[in-house]
Amino acid sequence: MIPDPFEELKRIQSRINRLFEEFGGFGFEMPADVIDEGDKIKVVLDLPGFRKEDVEIYVEGNDLVVRATRKEEVDEKKSNYIRRERRYGEVYKRIPLPEGLEIEKAKANYNNGVLEIEIPRSEKARKKIDIS
Repeated sequence: MIPDPFEELKRIQSRINRLFEEFGGFGFEMPADVIDEGDKIKVVLDLPGFRKEDVEIYVEGNDLVVRATRKEEVDEKKSNYIRRERRYGEVYKRIPLPEGLEIEKAKANYNNGVLEIEIPRSEKARKKIDIS
């Protein structure tokens, strides 16, 4: 029987895949949609498993920044895990914003793991051009 030279590579790849599954790969992704609704920009982000109190939203330069932190609550009496898949840590998303928004009038709503942020456009940013 001739050994398969790629068998060891397949085993290594399988081990690496299992490690990424166990440790969550490169971390939790925070999917985001940015929607131009004409008079406002709407940003919708998925943040399942976070509480409203764990989410921080701010504007830095021309970027909207969303940061959410989930803290691990340690209970020594329940430390006999067979498998533990729930993640603890921080997720972070930086979204570039267009010019001409009224940041001070932004509103945010968080419901069932979905964060919605609405930022109105400034009336000054919209310039009407008359046709002669």
